[in-house]
Amino acid sequence: MLREWIPHADYQEKLYLKMLPHWVMQRSRVAALDKSISKLYLLNMDPLLPVVKPLYPDLGRPAKNQQGIIRSLVLMLDQQEYSITNWALKVASDPLLFDICGFDGSAPSVASYYDLMVRFWKADRQIHLGRKLKVKRFTSRPKKKLKIGEKLAPKRSGTVKKLVDRAIAGKLRSFSPEAVLQKLIARCVVDVSAKMGILGDVNCFSAAFDGSTFYSGASHYGVKLCDCRSKGIYNCQCPRRYSDPDARWGWDSYRVQWFFGNTLFNVTASDSPYDLPIYIKMVQASRHDSITTIFALQEIQRLYPDIQIKSFLADGAMDNYPTYELLKHLNIIPFISLDSRTKAKLNYPRPDIDYFDDKGRPVCKGGVPYVYWGRCEPYRLKYRCPFSAKGLEPPVECRCSESKYGKTIYIKPDYDPRMFPPVPRYTQAFKDKFKTRTSVERSNKRMFEDYAIEEYDSRSAMLRATLAAFSVVNIHLDAWRKYTLFSFIDLLEKSAA
Repeated sequence: MLREWIPHADYQEKLYLKMLPHWVMQRSRVAALDKSISKLYLLNMDPLLPVVKPLYPDLGRPAKNQQGIIRSLVLMLDQQEYSITNWALKVASDPLLFDICGFDGSAPSVASYYDLMVRFWKADRQIHLGRKLKVKRFTSRPKKKLKIGEKLAPKRSGTVKKLVDRAIAGKLRSFSPEAVLQKLIARCVVDVSAKMGILGDVNCFSAAFDGSTFYSGASHYGVKLCDCRSKGIYNCQCPRRYSDPDARWGWDSYRVQWFFGNTLFNVTASDSPYDLPIYIKMVQASRHDSITTIFALQEIQRLYPDIQIKSFLADGAMDNYPTYELLKHLNIIPFISLDSRTKAKLNYPRPDIDYFDDKGRPVCKGGVPYVYWGRCEPYRLKYRCPFSAKGLEPPVECRCSESKYGKTIYIKPDYDPRMFPPVPRYTQAFKDKFKTRTSVERSNKRMFEDYAIEEYDSRSAMLRATLAAFSVVNIHLDAWRKYTLFSFIDLLEKSAA
């Protein structure tokens, strides 16, 4: 049973009254925590009640201080405390931190923190409650190493195509154990950021997609359950018990090594001046980003019906024909870097195109590339004679049209959508838009370095996803403070004056 959900306005009023004595007794410490207090003062969890209430039964002992635990986890990452156990004990023994979190009565135990995270994680609860540990076959570290920057290829060819076909037909089904965490991010921070106008234009939204390695703190060896060792067999492949059953082997293209853990898939508002993430998803380390993208697009549309994605920014991992097909179906313009393995079809069915140069531009019979002249709906690329486009008279041997406007041709991206996207890759418009894709990399940097979510050495995907979600909340709260210039200390000083 969920105890009464305290309105945010009541929390703000109580926080102000509780901070007044601390401001008098330990002014310097309160001033040092001004940023943290201001962030929690701005965090409104009223929209979260419809999401959290179904997670608790109607009968039984009332669960209290759930809002306080959420604030405490946000504060834990802000204060860079890397142990939930140590943090829970610290909050319980520190009256100032206790009051900042908004707790009433006694401080929640460590078990209460983990109980909340388990309820937020819709996977097998028995595993995360410690009542059973999954037994699976032992898998050693792969021996083959990939090249620098090379991505791990999908396990099976054709998987993305099958998923895209289901998505277009409206039959794509998925199970998302982090669904509650995604709603926490959406309803409590992203919606507010959108109303503040710091996400960019929600009616013409640009989203950057990328996956990052998330190392597990558990051992990949597991615990042997067989008696092979007594028989003199020390390198057996028998099933073992794992403390982190969700972790898999994946390839870290940045560090050029194999890692044991998960992939954190992140989608960021690329036009936001604060590099704000709007969606995260925890997947197996062996899963290719192109597969995760299909599910992410569908889930983002369900989470944010008022956000209209118009630009899709991603690296070469998403450069495949099915993804372009899905983006066209959703009326989204792709800005995807060309995979190094991609080859253009040079036998384009037009007699006035001799071939394509290394930038994908059509070349006329005179050996001069045509000039790109914009996109014509629906999805046609217009090219003009380079001489006529510059107001020059073409030479006699290169004159292919008597029109003053010059020769004009149209390329249909459907012929080869990877080589001929709606906005050609060599144009300045593509380059300017694609530069904003770095927002997702800066967002990942905020999570993994500024909030150091890997420092917790977490041994479950549940804990890793929870840490990532609360780091996203912190990133938005930091942006709110910068945008509004709000300071809780100003409120205290005004009352003192």
